[in-house]
Formats: sequence, structure tokens, C-alpha cells
Amino acid sequence: MIACMIIASTAAFAQAGKTTIGIHGDYMLDDPNNFGIGANMGYEFIDNVRGVAEFNYLLKKDHVSYWNVDLKAEYLFKFGQLVVYPLVGIDLTGWKVSYDGHSDDDSKLGLNIGGGAEYWLSNSLALKAEYNYKTQYDGWSLLKFGVVIPF
Repeated sequence: MIACMIIASTAAFAQAGKTTIGIHGDYMLDDPNNFGIGANMGYEFIDNVRGVAEFNYLLKKDHVSYWNVDLKAEYLFKFGQLVVYPLVGIDLTGWKVSYDGHSDDDSKLGLNIGGGAEYWLSNSLALKAEYNYKTQYDGWSLLKFGVVIPF
């Protein structure tokens, strides 16, 4: 009976049509090593394939702040409570520099590749870690840690 309960609980993670929302903290691995915050919304279109829309804002450091919007696809490998995935998508990144009353900004469209993992603590909460490489501005990397909530 316990084995049936475990199988039934992990099968809940494999259903197409599942929508998730998430919040996370960001860390830019490249100079200027900004910290930030972000949020995302995902939808599993078919079993093991999820589309995700995401927004990140990296706080101002050395007079520069960054933001980016991602549209990405993730292929989910499910191992019980652990989900591991590669991702690929498009990304719009922008920055703004402000110093002594002067400011400048720019934005560019590029590609986004990476991977991540989610560990489901229950049917209603998962912890998430993700790495993204973005191709704009000679390439830069973002590391994210957060939570995922299905609804």
C-alpha cells in the first residue's frame, strides 16, 4: 500500500497541463556580480515539456542595473521528487547606467541556454536551482535559487 501511495504521489508531478509560478533570487556570475530578484510562470504543454516566461531584475551596483525577460522551453526528466531539466529560449536583456545626473541604457535580444533542478517537498512546494547563459553583451551567466508552487 505504501508503494502504491509513493507511485501515485510521483505520478502527480507528471501530468501535462500543470501550471506553476515561482520566485527566486538571482546572482550574476560575471562582473559586476549583481544580486537580483525574479519571478516566473510555467505551463507543461505536454508530458515533460514546459514553457516558461520569466522576468529578472538585477539591483544597481557600480551605477549599473540590469533586467531581462526570458521565454524558454524546458525538457523535464522526473525521478520521483527530483526534476532535472535542460532549457533553451530567447532572452531580452537591458541595462541602465546612471552617474552624476547622466544616464544611458540599451537592450538586446539573444539566446538563453542552461539547466536546472527542482526538488518537490510536497505536491504544493518545490525548491529550485537554475543556471542560465545569455548570449548578449559578449555573454553572461545567471544563477537562481527559489521556490516553485503549482496551481
